[in-house]
Amino acid sequence: MTSPVDEIKSKLDIVELIGGYLKLQKAGRNYRARCPFHSEKTPSFMVSPERQLWRCFGCGKGGSIFDFIMEIENVEFGDALRILAQRAGVELKKLDPAVSAKLKTERAELYEICHLAALFFARQLESQAGRGIKKYLSKRGLKVKTIEEWQIGYAPNQWSSLIDFLTKRGYPESEIVKTGLAVKSEKNTSQNKYYDRFRDRIIFPIKDVNGMIIGFTGRENPENPDERMGKYVNIPNTLIYDKSRVLYGLEKAKLNIRQDNLCVLVEGQTDVIMGHQTGFKNLIASSGTALTEEQLKTIKRYTDNLAMAFDMDAAGEIATKRGAGLALQFGFNLKIISLADNQDPADCFQKNASVWPKAIQKAQNLIEFHITSAFSKNDASTVEGKKIISQTLLPIIKKIPNKVEQFHWLQKIAAKLRVNEAALIEDIDKIKVAFNDFSQVNDREPPKQKTNLEEYTLGLALSCPEALRECRKQTYSLFADPNLEKIFDCLKKNRNKKINLNSFKKDLPLDLADKIDSLVFGAEAQKEIIEEFNPKKEITFCFKELKKRYFQEKLNKLNMDIQEAEGKRDNPALKKLTKEFNKLTKQISLI
Repeated sequence: MTSPVDEIKSKLDIVELIGGYLKLQKAGRNYRARCPFHSEKTPSFMVSPERQLWRCFGCGKGGSIFDFIMEIENVEFGDALRILAQRAGVELKKLDPAVSAKLKTERAELYEICHLAALFFARQLESQAGRGIKKYLSKRGLKVKTIEEWQIGYAPNQWSSLIDFLTKRGYPESEIVKTGLAVKSEKNTSQNKYYDRFRDRIIFPIKDVNGMIIGFTGRENPENPDERMGKYVNIPNTLIYDKSRVLYGLEKAKLNIRQDNLCVLVEGQTDVIMGHQTGFKNLIASSGTALTEEQLKTIKRYTDNLAMAFDMDAAGEIATKRGAGLALQFGFNLKIISLADNQDPADCFQKNASVWPKAIQKAQNLIEFHITSAFSKNDASTVEGKKIISQTLLPIIKKIPNKVEQFHWLQKIAAKLRVNEAALIEDIDKIKVAFNDFSQVNDREPPKQKTNLEEYTLGLALSCPEALRECRKQTYSLFADPNLEKIFDCLKKNRNKKINLNSFKKDLPLDLADKIDSLVFGAEAQKEIIEEFNPKKEITFCFKELKKRYFQEKLNKLNMDIQEAEGKRDNPALKKLTKEFNKLTKQISLI
């Protein structure tokens, strides 16, 4: 039986569809345009009529006609299905439940469970305990409409209320656990093998950039805090949720971030929600986790301008400096927002929202923020003070990729310290900045996202015999994506000189086989983008980058182990780990 999705795909041509939105130009076997989802001067948005796929090699977005409509129209899959069905003249009929179950993927089921869980939590605000939570949210300044719009809810103070709700609707406990909403009991009892992760907590659903609920954060009940658990509890990483990639509120803020050409990063969910309620809709949050490379790469798709407004207590200042240092290396134009009396943004919006635009205008450049902080904590008139200030600031200046900008700040610091610039330049030249994949200088930049690099590598191996031979020589497990790792293993086992895509796909599970066309398209499209495309040179470059990342991750792990050994004063372990660290550093330098 043909599904409505397949029928629509068979009736609509991707070039004609996307050509209705963008000006497409022929580029070899494919078509090219400027990407509508991020700013760019050189077109990197490619469309394949042969494979009926699209992809932007600038921002990383891509997929089928459904993915394009979801992005360009800012709608969810159901709405995209209806839009395209109407265009194709396909009548949408209710699917037989048995057929629907067969078509449903594991990922789709997790989305369903999260959606139902959000409805359950929201309904609990009408319970007796929930009404108390509603009063608390109202005191924090949240309006009823805002609570509903952000789907804030409450988890009852019971061990299995959510599990009972979901199992009655046909979802087994083993699947609920995969969403992170349930936890398997460590006790070996025949009953109550699972219990709810969230109990007596305010619930904030977390959505992906397309508005699909993928996870949850639970805040403790302020009237009944549980000292055994943290103030905030997040679900663990799942098939659909990765805390290192998710940015809270991005699904609502992305258009405003692009329009304002500014992203404001705050610390918590309430800061984001209060900001949007007040009319400042370019706010997102890292949800209490340390800012990551993947999150910064996501923000970079929408703007190069980033302002951070974290709490300015000791922990907040450390988080600001750590995250800001990483953002600086990614080339962001970065500013730090400071509020009077160390207010957090939510309090600012509730008490005096008119202060916020002024705070943004007065936001300090990152380096200014560091300089102000260093000079306020040390006496610049003493030798010891000058030494501490320079030791604090020079490693930060060193991380600035632009040498002219580096020298500008060195001049300012030298003037404030009343020392010669040459002394600071001599000291900064001695500083070694930690190895980072994104800060290395190569003949050309690797694809921005880890997955893109892995996909491009496999696409080359699938479409170019020279690349396939190089692929078979690799001995390390270099792929972070487990599905791509499986395809890589299958490629190595395949002994044909050239891959026949149709027969190769037959040997793969359905979910992996569906990826093959996209992987090959990615490599084929790069041929049109890269001048003097050389498959052997490209695959060598890719494996070099993958190996760097592989060794760097091992190096990071060793670094953490060394810090732990130092803390325990375990000298034998420290000696062994340092030796391993030095050996690994040498291996990286030889790649």
